[in-house]
Amino acid sequence: MSITKGRVFKDVIVYTLLLLIGTSSGYGVMLGYKEFTEPKLVLVGDYTQHFETTDKKVIMYGTDWCPVCERTREFFIEEGIAYKELNPEKDEYAFELYKKLGANGYPVIVIGNKRIFGLDTKEIKLALNER
Repeated sequence: MSITKGRVFKDVIVYTLLLLIGTSSGYGVMLGYKEFTEPKLVLVGDYTQHFETTDKKVIMYGTDWCPVCERTREFFIEEGIAYKELNPEKDEYAFELYKKLGANGYPVIVIGNKRIFGLDTKEIKLALNER
């Protein structure tokens, strides 16, 4: 039984295509899984209730022990951004508002109709420019 060069070439092409299709499918499944399981860092919604007790355009839900909250405070100061901070661990009303955001970590920043999770300077600046 002899194997021709053409047959070997054809087999290599077929196996290469199958490998590419399999790898691409796996990557697509991974991206889809991440899309449905990872929390959104920026959500758009009606957050007017959060601004009822302040005239500030930025609200940060944070804690004293959170290092990212500290970096967020520093960012706000450096950028000259006026904000109101609420600590859900020390204030029951702030805790009720925080729960309504559907967040499970700190900091959570609310600017207009956007909820931003974590210190995302690009999204913060974008939200401020939209106001």
